[in-house]
Amino acid sequence: MATQLKTAPARDFAGYNIAAEKEMVGRARELQPLLLQRASHGDEHGVLHPDVFDALTDAGFWAMAAPRRWGGLGTSARAMSLVGYELAKADPSVGWVYTVLHGTTWVASLGPDALQEAIFGSGTGHPVICGIANPPGTMEEVDGGYVINGRWPYSSGSAHAGWAQLGVGYTKPDGSPGGGFAYLRREQYTIENTWHMLGMKGTGSNTIVAKDAFIPREQFYNVAELGIGGHEEGKCHVGEPSDYWPFMPFLRATAHAVVAGAAAGIMDRVIEASHKRPIVYTSYKRQSDSVMMQGELGKAAAKISAAEALTFKNCDLVDAAGLAHEHLTPQQRALSKGEGSLAVSLLNEAIEELMFLAGSSAFADSNPIQRNYRDASFAMRHVANLPYVGYEILGKSLLGIEPNISLPDFI
Repeated sequence: MATQLKTAPARDFAGYNIAAEKEMVGRARELQPLLLQRASHGDEHGVLHPDVFDALTDAGFWAMAAPRRWGGLGTSARAMSLVGYELAKADPSVGWVYTVLHGTTWVASLGPDALQEAIFGSGTGHPVICGIANPPGTMEEVDGGYVINGRWPYSSGSAHAGWAQLGVGYTKPDGSPGGGFAYLRREQYTIENTWHMLGMKGTGSNTIVAKDAFIPREQFYNVAELGIGGHEEGKCHVGEPSDYWPFMPFLRATAHAVVAGAAAGIMDRVIEASHKRPIVYTSYKRQSDSVMMQGELGKAAAKISAAEALTFKNCDLVDAAGLAHEHLTPQQRALSKGEGSLAVSLLNEAIEELMFLAGSSAFADSNPIQRNYRDASFAMRHVANLPYVGYEILGKSLLGIEPNISLPDFI
């Protein structure tokens, strides 16, 4: 039986919720002492401390991921990036989990009416959705829905989510391939502990396993036909700025904000320590008195500031597209990708320079700088952040070389 769609209320949500944005960023700053206190739990157990996730929930951060038609806050991409930035200063794993979970939940809010109703219309609070698209699992059509099978590694925040958004492939009746996202409830899949990495230990990016899991038809988002953010004619649940954000530019900018926050956290601690520690085997009783140290610090700070400017410029590009209900051009996407690559390159250089100022003691397990260093280094090497790929995409765009090396939705 077909799902009976609810009627969306006639409300105008043309802008962003600025008041809520300021409050959410402030709450993220207030949580930093707790995150720092509990960060070692993530290193030891491979998952965020329950107190930390409860604090994120109590702060209302998951409402940022949902549109206002489903009781969400209607905040901007810039606001979401700023929250991730502030969380990452204290513990980058927390910033990453927040960013991934709100990004995946946002993707679900772009889906067809029936999907949105199934996920957001239950009235049980704001959903938290983890997800992974690659490698895709398999989907087989059966009476009333589909059967899902597969293994999806690197699913950040999966221990805390009530849903999973999983990439699947299937064969159409005519024999051609299709693909999209299958949405499974938590009780429909298991999580295997496979996350044993140098960095981002607390993200719990483990492997989701589904075996013969049945989902009704409304819990499949046919991305191959609709695109991500493609709104079919007659769609009921659509109209807010976030419904028109470009997919990868949004996810990329928010991820880069996490790396920038981790770098800023390192810099803050280097500055604080420089007023207390000497430079051994020199006449400097305080590192901060060294002119060379001052210059190196200034260089690193300038690179972090430039990376932040590029990141938030791209957030503003996403927000402007949402307000205008317009798609970015291929050239805008490619430039955003290239600028994001430059942001990553600058952050990498700045972090390495700061670690020389921090000295060998910064690599102690007990030093928070070590965690920020490991996590930032790891996050910068996520496949969506690799600078050499972004530079090639931008170069091909400037030269008019088509097709580019990535699909449009992934630039």
